[in-house]
Amino acid sequence: MSFSVTAWNLNPNRDWYVKLSDAGDDILVELYPTQSDAESGTNLTASGAASFGSDSEVSMVMDDGGSPEISLFDAGPTYHLKVAGQDADATKIFHVSPFVDLPEVSHGIYQSWAMVTPRAQYEINAHTHTAKIKSIGIANHIPAMKAGDVLRIQSSRIGVDVLTTITELTISGTPDSLVNTVETVEYVDLSRE
Repeated sequence: MSFSVTAWNLNPNRDWYVKLSDAGDDILVELYPTQSDAESGTNLTASGAASFGSDSEVSMVMDDGGSPEISLFDAGPTYHLKVAGQDADATKIFHVSPFVDLPEVSHGIYQSWAMVTPRAQYEINAHTHTAKIKSIGIANHIPAMKAGDVLRIQSSRIGVDVLTTITELTISGTPDSLVNTVETVEYVDLSRE
């Protein structure tokens, strides 16, 4: 495991740079307004500490002269950040971008949780990830294959081993030979260190 930021609840809603480092008994969490400040350790806005592990909550304390003043974006949760990491993990700096409001999805079809969950996951992926789309020809027809299935793509020649989702499936051929062509999508997190 390596240090990571798993959730944030920071106000003002702006770009932040979060530096996570091993403080001996816990994770030192430092908040900076710019990447250069985080790299040089200057202009500290706030800091806090979290236990080693996953999803450890951090309540930040303003540094003397720290600016801008921080508060909770959502008053419900009592943390500013959630972080993860283990003892002796290497120091990392994370760029936390502002929250955005996505357009409301309002349609009569979304009445059951079974329909809402995949749509919500799609919207989150569409707005916070980049999509790697591949079109792959499969020489042997696989009758059970359908859109929505998870497909594992492996190639030692080009060094690929990923799980991806089939978004489209085309069956073509002659009466004697059928071929599946699938389009897959793999979502890649847009976070930057």
